[in-house]
Amino acid sequence: MERRILILTVLAAAATLQTRAQSDDFGIWTEANIEKKLSSRLTLEGGLELRTRDDGFGELDRWSVSAGLEYKLTDWLKAGVSYSLLDDHNHKVNNSGKKYSDYWGLRHRLNVSLTASQQWGNLTASLRERWQYTYRPEKTVDRYWNYTDDDDDRYYGEPVVKGGVTETHTYRGKGSNKWRNRLQLKYKLTKQWRPYVSAESTVGGSGLDKMRYAAGTEIRLTKQHVFDLHYMYQHIYKDDDEANRHILGIGYTFKF
Repeated sequence: MERRILILTVLAAAATLQTRAQSDDFGIWTEANIEKKLSSRLTLEGGLELRTRDDGFGELDRWSVSAGLEYKLTDWLKAGVSYSLLDDHNHKVNNSGKKYSDYWGLRHRLNVSLTASQQWGNLTASLRERWQYTYRPEKTVDRYWNYTDDDDDRYYGEPVVKGGVTETHTYRGKGSNKWRNRLQLKYKLTKQWRPYVSAESTVGGSGLDKMRYAAGTEIRLTKQHVFDLHYMYQHIYKDDDEANRHILGIGYTFKF
């Protein structure tokens, strides 16, 4: 039975990825987490994440490290706070399309969240409300020529040099606030298998930024070792250097 569930999950994800629109991107997001119970209500969490984009293994997109605390206020309500250090691979082209920059840049992120849950038999519904603040420090990068031929095949050329000096561009430090809302339904199919579906919105100062829809399953081998396998579709409503994306997610959590 368990093998059938795993095979069906993998086949469903593969079929969805094969039928994705040509204009959409594809990425693989992997993560490894630890959870340590400090008391019956307080849990310490930590994690590492690695993301790719552009046909999966084509390009490294981001790595991050995080740490946080979660406190159980009641049987149905949890509060959490966490910090993440993000290192993103940025590729930006100017409005004329003649110059571009390609660089890695750090960001600092603070999350504060409340998660409410309700259980009916083997079905659990949860709603997570999260305030997210991200700060990007100022960074100066080299500029490059961006050539486009008649077939629209881009060629990224030499650095832009004027008067013997390489042209640079400075991205000023910037902070942003987001509000994220995630609704999830999870079903305890067996002792090990817990399939789920979820929808999450991200709202910025001027409205809806993105939606994420996910379907997958937790695989609880033991109380300590938990795996996660899911497919996610990310739809972008605003141009913020992200793309609509099909994502294959693979995760592991060690609890002690």
